Amino acid sequence: MRNILALASVLLALLTLAPAAEAVDGRTAAPGFDWSAVDSQPEQAAYILKQLQAWRTTNEPRAGRSLRVVYFVPQDREQQQDHAQRWDRIMTDIEQFYRDQMGRLGYGDVTLSLEREHGKLKLHEVRGAAKDDGSYNYGSGGRIYGEVVKALAEEGIDANQETLLIVCGLSKTEDQNVTIYSPYYGMGANHTKGICFVADSDWLSIDGLKPAASGTTLQVKEHRGFEPFTLPRFNTTYIGGTIHELGHGLSLPHNHATSEEAKLGTALMGAGNYTYRQEWRNEGKGSFLTHAHAIRLLVHPVFSGTSQRASEAPNMRLQEVKLSYEDGEIHIRGNLTADIPAIAMLAYNDGENAGQKGYAVNNDYDATTWVSVISPNNEFFVRVGDLKDGNHELRLISVHANGAVVTHRLHYSMQGGVPDFETANKEIAAIVAADAAKPAK
Repeated sequence: MRNILALASVLLALLTLAPAAEAVDGRTAAPGFDWSAVDSQPEQAAYILKQLQAWRTTNEPRAGRSLRVVYFVPQDREQQQDHAQRWDRIMTDIEQFYRDQMGRLGYGDVTLSLEREHGKLKLHEVRGAAKDDGSYNYGSGGRIYGEVVKALAEEGIDANQETLLIVCGLSKTEDQNVTIYSPYYGMGANHTKGICFVADSDWLSIDGLKPAASGTTLQVKEHRGFEPFTLPRFNTTYIGGTIHELGHGLSLPHNHATSEEAKLGTALMGAGNYTYRQEWRNEGKGSFLTHAHAIRLLVHPVFSGTSQRASEAPNMRLQEVKLSYEDGEIHIRGNLTADIPAIAMLAYNDGENAGQKGYAVNNDYDATTWVSVISPNNEFFVRVGDLKDGNHELRLISVHANGAVVTHRLHYSMQGGVPDFETANKEIAAIVAADAAKPAK
């Protein structure tokens, strides 16, 4: 009898000491990991930094990369007036914007790495093979890129392994009339390479973002007829357009501020190109960087200062994903394995707009982003809010320590405030089965 009582006492003690699942505001914390401790954005940032710093304590090369800025003009054109000085100041301001936003989010003094020479922005000057006779226009990105690749190769630079910002001197100014016919978009980007095109103009400058003492109004023609722009609005639109398209060149897709984030202003990769530095003129809150995109930049070699294992695929496998609807939110729980550690799981909740079928690529300006850290057991728990009726695509994107990302797409509908996960659950089953069938590395 005494032996039985002793055994019972030991079992009771073990049960008391064992970690138990804990309910926190309706959320269940897995044994051994307290999700409530990484509920807020600052807590998530601190946790992610700790994970990243641990992974980077290796003897592998840490040399990062710098953004290459190219200035392109047709064969018979000269560069825009004071182009080198103006773009040095423009890119320095963009560099400061990123530094401020990464610091605000708790990631310290992390920002864009600019290629400099004698303390100034290095511009790779490229003169095109054709004249300014209509040979270059908005749709000429491929042609211009080909000519840039050739010119950079003569400098010993492989453009196919670089992130390039190509500033095109494809505009004409007559008094206060400005005609712009440059490519203006980003394409073909991941964490190891990227391309984006923007336009230059004599009127483009950092000083032009500030209150215009002269009250200058420009007439600007790009895709339509001439439209009136105040000088500050012109600079907000086209310098804001530069940092927005650069975001695409750094592999950032469009996204939209959540209702909570919107208190800060406009998401840079949403309509933030139209609000950049408006706060300087007391015309609004300006643009800001969302947390999801800060995480992606944190590990990009142009920001991180390291190319550690950047060329390796993370070989990520989703082992389990479960969707539920709780307290007005979609909860996404799951776990994964990867050869390169995942530091976060992001969810882009992208609604299908009426009259604009499809998701992503110019249809995704309304995609809100939600963040989960990755637990020591490779678990994630994303909570998606700001829900609306209609059809939606959930893009689950794992962000890995070397800068790589892996995307999976799930689809659900919501009617009367109630989500239907039937399609998503079928997609999850197919994804998990496919990942399980992948050969081990």
